[in-house]
Amino acid sequence: MDYKRFALIAALAIVSYLLLLEWNQDYPASPAPAPAPITSSETSRPVPSSDVPAVVSETGSQAPALDLPQPPASASSPAEENGRQSSSLITVTTPVHIVAIDLNGGDIVGVSLPQYPTTLETPEDPLVLLRNDARGIYIAQSGLIGRDGPDATADGRPVYQSARQHYQLDDAEGELSIDLTFTDRNQVNITKRFTFHGDDYLIGVQHLVDNRSNMPWNGNLFGQIKRDGLPDPSTAGGVGVRAYLGAALTTNDDPYKKIDFDDIDDGPSKDVVDGGWIVFSQHYFLSGWIPDQGLTHTYTTRKNASGDYIMGFVSPEFSVAPAETASFDASFYAGPKDQYRLEEISPNLGLTIDYGWLWFIASPIFWLLTKIDSVVGNYGWSIIFLTIIVKLLFSYLSAASYRSMAKMRRLGPQIARLKDQYGEDKQKLMQAQMELWRKEKVNPMGGCLPMLLQMPVLLALYWVLNESVELRHAPFILWYRDLSVMDPYFVLPLIMGATMFISQTLTPMTTMDPVQAKVMKFMPIIFTIFFLWFPAGLVLYWLVGNVFNIFQQWYINKKVDESYAAKGS
Repeated sequence: MDYKRFALIAALAIVSYLLLLEWNQDYPASPAPAPAPITSSETSRPVPSSDVPAVVSETGSQAPALDLPQPPASASSPAEENGRQSSSLITVTTPVHIVAIDLNGGDIVGVSLPQYPTTLETPEDPLVLLRNDARGIYIAQSGLIGRDGPDATADGRPVYQSARQHYQLDDAEGELSIDLTFTDRNQVNITKRFTFHGDDYLIGVQHLVDNRSNMPWNGNLFGQIKRDGLPDPSTAGGVGVRAYLGAALTTNDDPYKKIDFDDIDDGPSKDVVDGGWIVFSQHYFLSGWIPDQGLTHTYTTRKNASGDYIMGFVSPEFSVAPAETASFDASFYAGPKDQYRLEEISPNLGLTIDYGWLWFIASPIFWLLTKIDSVVGNYGWSIIFLTIIVKLLFSYLSAASYRSMAKMRRLGPQIARLKDQYGEDKQKLMQAQMELWRKEKVNPMGGCLPMLLQMPVLLALYWVLNESVELRHAPFILWYRDLSVMDPYFVLPLIMGATMFISQTLTPMTTMDPVQAKVMKFMPIIFTIFFLWFPAGLVLYWLVGNVFNIFQQWYINKKVDESYAAKGS
């Protein structure tokens, strides 16, 4: 059996298959229009069918799931009816957030991120993460349900009161607390307190129940994310990779459980988890609820009658005695996928930065890349230095492979004579070749190692570039303003293809049969086509690696030729 041919074809098939998988992710099905910054007028869309989760009471009866009603009717001018202004909204501006909160239920119905522009061409337009307008619905809801919870009554959601309509925090190291108040018909005072930090994307959401009635107050805390099925807006405005879009949570058995739109379409899910969290993940950004880690919560995903996807949690029932006050806390994260910050917030939350099945390679690569960038200050040059370090780590194995390839090249004339001698007798030709290889101490499989060894690193770096928000809009030199997207002029891919061709000229072809030789000749073309639409940072890594390989292979070929010349052969 021709093991060399089998290995070459298998390696080519694996490379082509893996690259094809990534190619299929490069084009979103239908790019969404670039979103605009949040304003009060754009977040005034009524919420006709946002389901409040059902809760089983102590008697075993289940409260029905209720659709959130529209905001209470009031006299309005034509301008207000057209959505120019909504008195039910308050806005909060911090150095990292622009947030809109609907007093009807106290839901977060809009979040923009001032430190992350939508595009490089519009640096003044912050990326819109959460919204509730004609362009889409993606909101964070929370409240109190159960026997006495105001969010589960026939009257609809509680309408909170706020001292002001706009709040602002200018200090990056400061803290801002906003209280929304509501009193139910039994004179139970409920305060919904939002706590913002000028340098953090984690928002505290606290419900304080002051029971001034003469009966115990029982209820459950819930938090949920409601989103429509529109594509990921953070990839709009150009060609980009398609990252995971959907819900995720951690469970007692699975630290990172994905539940995408198709899974929710198949039916609701339910998980009872100690502590835990539930998030909605999109390209580079994340929103999610992190309830009290000391309690056991019920996490669910479902789809409502309007086709919106809902993912959230319900905490255990708690009781507040008459004349007592109790606090029930959760946190809501709305911001970038900052790996190290997410790991600080809750166990396993850092796994939402999805590096795929090669996470054990991608995580060290990301760590090393950030360490290099902390010194260099430019991710393009950091990728170059990272490539050199990786190549140096593989240099010993690569050198052994290149020496084997160089010896194979030197054996080319002898292999040609054996082919003339044995003609069509493939079995005798193979036996003669094997004897020659053993005599010259040549491993015919050695030349395949460099590519096979680099493929896991290549794919791991691909996921690092895809998932790491630090590389979003990261510039390099010249026209390379964003290494996470394709080269707009295809210069790097074409140069990369040229380096593959040069490397191929240093590889022995005379020892291959015609089919193998033709396959190898097409490799630079195949790779160039694939890399045309790959992130520029990935192409830069592959290009620098090829240049390193060329110099290493040229040097080893030179040494092998000198060795054979010294032997007189």
